[in-house]
Amino acid sequence: MKTTCCKVCLLGLLLPALLPAQEVGLLRLDPDRSARETKVALWGGVEEGWFRPSYAGTFQWSAGARAEGVRHGEKTTWMGAVSLEQRTGYGMLSSMLLEPGYFPVDLLEFTPGMKSRETGRLEAGFVTEMGYEYAAGLKASFQAGYQGKQTELRHSSFGMDLQVEPTLTYIMDDNMGLAMAYVFRLKTERVQLQPGDGEAAFLDRGLRYGSFVDGAGVFPLLQLSHGLAGHFSSEEASAGLEWTWKRGQAGALDFGSYLFPGSAVSLFYEQVFLADRTDHVIRVSYRRDRDQLREKNADGAGFTALSDRLGRDVTLKYELRFLDGAVRRLGIALDGHRHEDRSLSPMSDLVKRNLGAATLSTSFSFGPVDLDLEALAGGGLWRDRGRSKEEPEDRPYRRTEDWLRLMDYQMAPRVGAGGALTFHFPSPKGLYIRLDGRWLHALRKTATGGQNREIGNLTFGYDF
Repeated sequence: MKTTCCKVCLLGLLLPALLPAQEVGLLRLDPDRSARETKVALWGGVEEGWFRPSYAGTFQWSAGARAEGVRHGEKTTWMGAVSLEQRTGYGMLSSMLLEPGYFPVDLLEFTPGMKSRETGRLEAGFVTEMGYEYAAGLKASFQAGYQGKQTELRHSSFGMDLQVEPTLTYIMDDNMGLAMAYVFRLKTERVQLQPGDGEAAFLDRGLRYGSFVDGAGVFPLLQLSHGLAGHFSSEEASAGLEWTWKRGQAGALDFGSYLFPGSAVSLFYEQVFLADRTDHVIRVSYRRDRDQLREKNADGAGFTALSDRLGRDVTLKYELRFLDGAVRRLGIALDGHRHEDRSLSPMSDLVKRNLGAATLSTSFSFGPVDLDLEALAGGGLWRDRGRSKEEPEDRPYRRTEDWLRLMDYQMAPRVGAGGALTFHFPSPKGLYIRLDGRWLHALRKTATGGQNREIGNLTFGYDF
């Protein structure tokens, strides 16, 4: 069963975001590509249940729209995408940031309430041939978000994410190429505090150690990233490597000043064993992240290291793809995560977390109806050496209850099941409706207050 490199790459356009720049450059490889591809979709969904991270709502709904397209000219390919999303949740607390856990420093609040978030994203890119063997391109994306909460402790969060990726591709033949990209990213957030008579905000400096923050103020965060990425692709194999250097800063005068340098490396390899009617696909991926948090000294001279985060993630996937019959795909994915969080001041604490999950998935096709099913199981173990030691007087205060709730959710053994049912209308061709849902169940009572979580979404789309 023959599947060209470009056709595989184009599957990424089913996602709200465009392909990475190094894969964008490889879109020129398929000589049989369609001249134009456009996708539009409207969707809405709900989530309900107490088995959740504390920053998620006990009940929340979301709605959005997206449009994306690719157009192939004689020498140049153009790409573009735009999406809008609205999320509203009830009973939300903990992190005030738009993307909890991304930065090594966080602002927390502990009064449950309703939060509303709006996000807009715009992406564009092109790749053009430069002679017979080379192609050059550029991909850029911009995302802006706003989140607001009106309770006893009021706050608003604003965020921006800008990424630019120039790429150069060496085209070996119609089904083989090597693309290289430089990746620049600027990510910012700003939290505006307007506390009332409720509980003060808590500045988390890692592992839920920190201090309370009283009064109104602005807490800004900024991170600059530079990286190099490469992607090789042929008809039967593909591989990629990306290395990123990060440097961030946070905190206004009222909150102190913080630096968080870091780095990340990720790689993957995928092999397709082609057969007449069944393809075997094996994929291995690995990612390593490291971030350190430093605080400016009281005298303004130099910085003191507060915490260090190291995370490793490994994924193994095996998949069967069938050309004929009702069954189109069978697959299994194994995910392993190991994270080490160390508090460096004034006494070193070490927290080790190990998580694992297995997911079985399959896809069926019955005429105009597609059916996707999955089942999953996972859990984790953790060890916190610092909680059992006597704390010195100069030790930062710890929100122990919130820390235990966070660990309990992440490590709880769980099972789940999900599926998606898609109906393709016969006319106009390309119009479809999709209903998908997922159920998660913790195998023991958790500190989050429940053991179940249900998620459902409805999508109307048109591909033309």
